[in-house]
Amino acid sequence: MPLTPDADEHGTDQHSTDPGSQGIGTQPGTAASSDEASTEPDTGEAEGSANCDAVEAAQAATDNGEGEADGEPFPPRGVLALRALRWGGVLAIFASTAAIYLLWPEGARLAWDPRTPVGSVGTTFYLIILAVVAIFGWLLSPRQSRHPGRWLGISAALTLIGGLMATAITASKWWYDYRVTGFFQPTLSIIPCIPASIAIALLANSSLHYIQNYVPRNPSIKCDLTYWGRLHQPATSSQASEEKKNRKTAPLSISTKQRGTYLCIAILPTLLFAGFVTVPTLHRPESHTTANPGSIETPSMPTSLNSDAAWSAEFVNIMDIVGGAGGPIVLSADGITSLNPSDGTTRWSYRHPGAHYLADDIRDKKGRLVVSPDRKYVAARMETSAILDYPDDGILSRTLVLDALTGDIILEATNSGGTLQMTDSTLLDGNTAYSLHSKSKLWTLSSHDGDDSKTTPTYWGSAGHHTFILSVSYDEYSGDHYVPHATLTVARDTDPSVTSEVTEVVVDPVYSRHYIPIIDGWIARYNAESMNSNGGASAEAISLDSAAHESAPHTAIPLGVTSGLNSYASIASGCIVTYPPSDVTSSDDFEASINKEGAARVSSIFDPSTQEVSDPAHHSGIAGARIGFTSKVHEGTHMAAITIQPGDGSPETTIPLAPNTTYLPPSSYVDGLKYNPHEMFTEEHPPSDRIVVNTPGATVVALNVTDRTDDASYLDPKPTQGSTFRIFGVTGK
Repeated sequence: MPLTPDADEHGTDQHSTDPGSQGIGTQPGTAASSDEASTEPDTGEAEGSANCDAVEAAQAATDNGEGEADGEPFPPRGVLALRALRWGGVLAIFASTAAIYLLWPEGARLAWDPRTPVGSVGTTFYLIILAVVAIFGWLLSPRQSRHPGRWLGISAALTLIGGLMATAITASKWWYDYRVTGFFQPTLSIIPCIPASIAIALLANSSLHYIQNYVPRNPSIKCDLTYWGRLHQPATSSQASEEKKNRKTAPLSISTKQRGTYLCIAILPTLLFAGFVTVPTLHRPESHTTANPGSIETPSMPTSLNSDAAWSAEFVNIMDIVGGAGGPIVLSADGITSLNPSDGTTRWSYRHPGAHYLADDIRDKKGRLVVSPDRKYVAARMETSAILDYPDDGILSRTLVLDALTGDIILEATNSGGTLQMTDSTLLDGNTAYSLHSKSKLWTLSSHDGDDSKTTPTYWGSAGHHTFILSVSYDEYSGDHYVPHATLTVARDTDPSVTSEVTEVVVDPVYSRHYIPIIDGWIARYNAESMNSNGGASAEAISLDSAAHESAPHTAIPLGVTSGLNSYASIASGCIVTYPPSDVTSSDDFEASINKEGAARVSSIFDPSTQEVSDPAHHSGIAGARIGFTSKVHEGTHMAAITIQPGDGSPETTIPLAPNTTYLPPSSYVDGLKYNPHEMFTEEHPPSDRIVVNTPGATVVALNVTDRTDDASYLDPKPTQGSTFRIFGVTGK
């Protein structure tokens, strides 16, 4: 029966001051009791390490009656397992902390996402409060008390409240991070292991204090059960009768089998937490299909359109459509999909459920794809953590490069945000360049004389065939004359140390600070001599490689006088499209002038594939076409239709919208001037619910067939709020 506890010198936690005593003790005596016959290692009560008690059923000691005090076994049953578990919690704390330190992304910081239910400040506050609660639980351990059971309950309750709630909060943050990004972040999954480990150690410690209350107060008991060092065998009757200075007992020891048992208990928390962290990372939620390269043709860009659509397909929340070498590639809430331009069937696809695709390194913008100038590769960037971020709005993310023809994964790279550019053979991912052929790292931009602008490229998109854009600067005026233009600082993709400037680059007066289209490696550049007057300046088309490097072959194609680059028309058509001359003197006046009814928005059209220049009246493609909605009567049924009217008078393309196939009735699409056919898109006619893109093999027209008033659903990158888009493929010659 339990003995009444009484306070003595062993009533509190003690730390060994004798390194040689950090060993293992024994439980001589009863062989029927596993714990009574052994003493456990507190984390390795192996000799030569900071281990805790262990007991060995030494037969000699048993024969002599050692290991018992007044008929009571020492240590009591279960004590050694608790001591090992206490050390196991401590070991797990250090292991978790070391793993976080080693795996932490360089330069990243922990910023609890304010979009979570608790938020940033709330999470930190709750964790501090829970830490205080757990500390009180430790302080209230049942040390030599008349009511040890009551104090054990209080201590355990406070420890569980603090430890389990802190574990739950940090684990919920990790799970939220996975739900919004689709990626398991190992460092975030390790964080919950720390409060869980602390709770295990504190609970085991409180239990040891509770049991210590029932250990006899006989002075023959040499060691406190809560002692972190090695337990000793009880003194024999003869030893107890001797003078205190002559009373010596041997350390408890255990058999090899028992030693292994308690060692397993000590490392069990670490193993469990390691499994908790490792298993999710082994699960890759991606689904990926590829195409046989031998069965794929590489069609050319259509220069004319057929009179109707050859096929249609539907996607949720389309974010971008680009032209790869084999045809259209769609980025949607479902993932990345390559379509056969002749019939709209899927050639290859990449799916990552929950992935958040990025554009221009901004979280709240719809994702964008980047294609290489030769269209052989396509790249996408996905956010991998909403909680870990970097100073200056850096985002922990992963860049994926796919073969545009087959869908094979060429390269995967983790980064902290920054630029995303591609030449024909190299990827610039943030500050690091990778070879698309050898898949190896080529070089990394480093600081230069403390000038961060030289190490942080901001341009995002397709670059030159062999040239990267390191920085972009804008100017709306040339002297006193309104001529918006940009200066590009560029470098070869093989050697970033040698830079040059490309000046007088033509930009869009309305969207100049948002994007500079580089079409198949070509740009438009003003003639410097013509920039000294209002009303526009003469420009020429030139490859970025030629403009950047004097040694490259130099071919410049005159474009005539222009007031800027029509970026929407250029991106949609795959040609360099310029605005007509204008005598306005500010960007606001320019925007108002092109949005007037009947205003011309296209002047010159340069096709990089043929290196020919035309105007809308002599161009049969979409660059100079008028695109919008018209009313049609088909078999007696009134319906709306998407109409493309080529500028050269070629037969128009009509895509009927059958009744009950769109959220709004047909009349909603054709009523009012806003929906009349117009030359490409401007601010007055934003492409928030209509997309027209010329791709190899087919011109793609995408329409949001859900509620038109919910334009934000297209711009919102979250797939759960996406709209349904219907894609029509129009083939041509």
